[in-house]
Amino acid sequence: MIEINLLPKGYRKKQLSLNFGKSGFYAVAAAAGIILMLLAVTVYQKSQLATLNDNIDKAKQRAAMLQKDIQLVDGLTDVKRKISARMSAVESLDSHRSAWVRILEDINRNVPEFVWLGRFTEKDAPPDTSQAKAKAGEKSAETPVDPAQPIIHPVEVEGYAFTLNALASFMINTMRSEYFENVELVSTKEITLGEYKAYNFVLSCNLHYLSDEELRGLIAQAEDSRVGTESTSHKSLN
Repeated sequence: MIEINLLPKGYRKKQLSLNFGKSGFYAVAAAAGIILMLLAVTVYQKSQLATLNDNIDKAKQRAAMLQKDIQLVDGLTDVKRKISARMSAVESLDSHRSAWVRILEDINRNVPEFVWLGRFTEKDAPPDTSQAKAKAGEKSAETPVDPAQPIIHPVEVEGYAFTLNALASFMINTMRSEYFENVELVSTKEITLGEYKAYNFVLSCNLHYLSDEELRGLIAQAEDSRVGTESTSHKSLN
């Protein structure tokens, strides 16, 4: 079948002809290369992003595990601190066990009728400046350091008395004790216990004592001093 187009040239359909030549081919190849390069970069960036997200998830998991470990370590540290404090308290009580027995027996003897104790608190001893100066090599003529001097512990005693005379008797007995000095009445107030009136009081005083170890050390020092004195006297006589 033969078709003949009799339309003038101006009305005829123009056929598309792609004729780029060498320069057009190079341009198309360059554009295709750029597109391929962009695709490769995009794929690489997505791969890197996926790797980073995976690393972030792993880091978060590790941080959560480390947080649990940190909490465990903090808990163990707190337990260790409490155990150390208790051991220190036990060692302190054990080193002065016999002294505390004597002190409590003395307090029990000092309590008269119509008086009972509710609290006995040992406070921190104030810093001894004279001993600090002696350690630093400074001599203090006013307050010489005596190695046999017992350590002073400020204490507070709280209790109840039915009469002021009973409270006064307790204070006098405490003043006469060989373990307490500077006994002072900090506060007293009248309260009601059931159907009876009583006085709640707080005393402050200084507690001083030597432990058995310190006493044995002083005895040993005295023995050494006596032996040295006898040896010196013997040599002088010869």
